[in-house]
Formats: sequence, structure tokens, C-alpha cells
Amino acid sequence: MDFTNKHVVITGGTGTLGAAVTTLLIDAGAHCSIPCYDKSELENFEYEGHKSIYIKIGVDLTDEKATRDFYSKAIEQNGTLWGSVHIAGGFGMSKIDDTSKDDFMKQINMNLVTCFNACKIAISHMHKGGRIVNISSRPGLEPRQGAGMVPYTVSKSGVASLTESLAAEVVDDGILINAVAPSTIDTPANREAMPNADFNKWPKPAEIANQILYLISEQNTISRGAVVPVYGES
Repeated sequence: MDFTNKHVVITGGTGTLGAAVTTLLIDAGAHCSIPCYDKSELENFEYEGHKSIYIKIGVDLTDEKATRDFYSKAIEQNGTLWGSVHIAGGFGMSKIDDTSKDDFMKQINMNLVTCFNACKIAISHMHKGGRIVNISSRPGLEPRQGAGMVPYTVSKSGVASLTESLAAEVVDDGILINAVAPSTIDTPANREAMPNADFNKWPKPAEIANQILYLISEQNTISRGAVVPVYGES
């Protein structure tokens, strides 16, 4: 897949999955733009200062104006927007009795509102042929797996619904929107949290990144409104 001189935004681009997506895009010739909420996100990110990457610190993706300002600046730096991959978010786990409304809204804001703002503003900048990929989750597709993490499950189900409905809304504009829904991703943090799990069954970041790249590539000419399970063997 050739992304030579194509501009792609990756929210959450400094995390484990985001870095895997960024690596593949850079290797394929893309220019990447990454919003960061805090400078600490760059501590383990190997591409800081890379000539093909624009990074802006202090971007709150739950704020529509801040998100709009980031996209405008990114386009000034890297040109016309081809694709936008929305990985930014967070995980939370607690029983309903231990979950406050603030806890619930934190998950909604981190996972769903950030995705909504990024989708809305990316679409406003895209020409015919643009591509968007969102990140849902297995509980987002299979809510009965969401026991003990209801706010997270609801937020990721919202991402799936947003993807499906918005894809239908913009198809006549030539923009294809899809999502992937990972199960537990094989990351150092997840291994530490679940040391007795069979890590071989978990999908790897690079494997998920490959699926994302196909969905935002020119090779994808017909997939829209899909929420693709990327579960590995788990």
C-alpha cells in the first residue's frame, strides 16, 4: 500500500497501537499529524522530530474548538487531508455500584466524544476519496462481555454506531468510514495486568495496524460502515 505524500491524522498516535499505525504509514511514505494532550505521551515515542510527522502538544480532543484548531494547523503543515485514524481513548473498569456519573462521563468523553469531534472536523477538511477509521472494541460489539466495565462498553458501542451511521451520511461525498474492534491487544500494560493470560492469542498491534492501513488505503474502494472484529485467537 502506497501512501506517498498522503496526509493522515492519527489521534492517540503515540500509544502502542498508534505507534504501530504511524510506523507503517511512515514506511509507506505518508505525512502524519498527531495531537497530544500532554508532553509525557512522547516519552516512549521514537518518531518525535521525524521530518514526516507534525506533533502538537496540549490538544484536548473533547473540546471541539481545540480539535478544529489542531486539524487546521496540521493541514497547514502537511497538506490536504487524506485519512484520519481515531485511536485516542482510555479504558476503565468498575462495578456499577462503584461508578459515579463523573466516571461514566469520563469514558464517554475519552472514547466517544473525542471520536465524534475528530470525525466531524476531519470530514469538513476532506476531499472526495477521504478515509476514516475509528476504534471500537470487542465489548462495544458484544456488550454482554462488558460486565464490570459498563461505561467503557457503552462508549465503544457508541463508536460503533457512530461509524455505521456516519458512513451512510457521507458516502455520497466519496468518504469511506469504517472501524476496527480489537479484543485485548498484546501490549506490555495488558501483559502486566493479566500475567496468566495466553498472550499468543491476543492480536498484535502491528496486525491491527495492517488492517487499519488497508481500510484507509486507496485499495479499499468498497468497504464502508464496517466494524471489523480484530480478535486474533482470543
